[in-house]
Amino acid sequence: MTAPPLGRVAIVGGGVEAWMTAAALARATGGQAQIRVVETGPAVKGALSTLPALRSFHALLGLDETALMAATRATYKLGSRFSGWTPGASFCDAFGEIGASLEGVGFHHYWTRLRQAGEAASLDDYSLAAVIAQLGRFSAPDPDPRSPLSTLAYGLHLDAELYVGVLRNLALRGGVAADAGEVAQVIRDGGNIAAVVLADGERVEAELFVDCTGSAALLIGDEPFEDWSSLLPADRAVRIMAEARRDAPPLTEIEAAAEGWRWRIPLRDRLDSGLTYRADLTSDEAAVKAAKVGMPKHGVSEPEFLQIRNGRRVRSMVGNCVAIGGAAGMVEAMDCADIHLIQSGVTRLIALFPRPGGAAVAAEEYNRLGSETILQIRDRAILHYRRAGRRDGAIWDLGRAAPVPEQLAYKIAQFESRGRVVMYDEETFLEPSWIAAFIGHGVMPGRYDPLVDRMPVERIKATAERMRGIFRQTAERLRTHAEALNRG
Repeated sequence: MTAPPLGRVAIVGGGVEAWMTAAALARATGGQAQIRVVETGPAVKGALSTLPALRSFHALLGLDETALMAATRATYKLGSRFSGWTPGASFCDAFGEIGASLEGVGFHHYWTRLRQAGEAASLDDYSLAAVIAQLGRFSAPDPDPRSPLSTLAYGLHLDAELYVGVLRNLALRGGVAADAGEVAQVIRDGGNIAAVVLADGERVEAELFVDCTGSAALLIGDEPFEDWSSLLPADRAVRIMAEARRDAPPLTEIEAAAEGWRWRIPLRDRLDSGLTYRADLTSDEAAVKAAKVGMPKHGVSEPEFLQIRNGRRVRSMVGNCVAIGGAAGMVEAMDCADIHLIQSGVTRLIALFPRPGGAAVAAEEYNRLGSETILQIRDRAILHYRRAGRRDGAIWDLGRAAPVPEQLAYKIAQFESRGRVVMYDEETFLEPSWIAAFIGHGVMPGRYDPLVDRMPVERIKATAERMRGIFRQTAERLRTHAEALNRG
């Protein structure tokens, strides 16, 4: 049998990592690679909270969003609401612009001037996406650039198991082969994997191996692991599920508590919730109790416990092996970037697809880009801990005392000094998201852009009030989130 031009690809593992990789590679290579998935491990459960970029990935796969949402019991997501990080306060990290630039200067500079004059409302009031979401409404972006709705973006809340099923079916239709198996041995030849031997004795050979075995990292586990437990203190999570509210807003809830931080992700028929915590500070029993706060008293599922290992492999592509998802690294998902890390890994793999016998420079670039991406996501998570205002739990004391990486420290200093948002390469979160997170956590600019002083403060106040009114009126005219789902 003639080998395919792009060689044989063996994807070992399961879940979103394996099937997102398989579906995307099948689509991208168009039959020029022979792709096989060796499924290991149990089926994934729970809900996924995603960023807007995943919708573009779905479009590349040829997935119809309406059909996908119906198949996965999905709801819309206009952002995440953070509450309890400073007791009694909350803020929304919404997918859209904050205000509008005035005379070429970002709105948050005008908001800073109003705040210093004692005249500013909550920053959320100037984010159309936040206003819409917190009223329980929804709208897709308007293609008319003159409309305030043109600035919106949205992600999705997906049932993980059903989503894997959609990706699996798509991959199989694209020619991917699949069967179940357990890894018994990895045979190496120098810096490459020669074969993976399964428990039944089968020898799986390929030109490219993709490790999608999660934190077990069964294929790439010999690569050094950079542990981030000194930077991000959580190491365990518990998940529970209950019947969903029919009027749930299009938001992921991220709530800080004494024991750690809770998440709530609404699907159409149930609510996925849980607590991320540190095992040596909070018992599993106490964690379950904390996770149930605010949940219905009846119909709650049995708890499922998950291990968290914040950190990354120093290299995620080594020889003919590439790690995707948890095998490459993990950051606790308070910013809902876990699926984005998988997506970005798959996208880079397609862009830099290593041909059999190809140059090592592709791996160097893959690792460079992957490092930039996960470090930026890590730093964002560190920001939440570093600036949390809670004083009622040891996990928060650890988070505040942890060292701050140099790039994050510089980014905080620049914003705190003069409201400047420093953006590095491979940023996952856009400038409005950083502004919302900084100000939401009390990182306030000491100065604003001096060009703001060209406009009298009374005119700034009137313009801001008019903007707030337009956003509120626009949001109130929209259909509810439930209506948007029913019409979808």
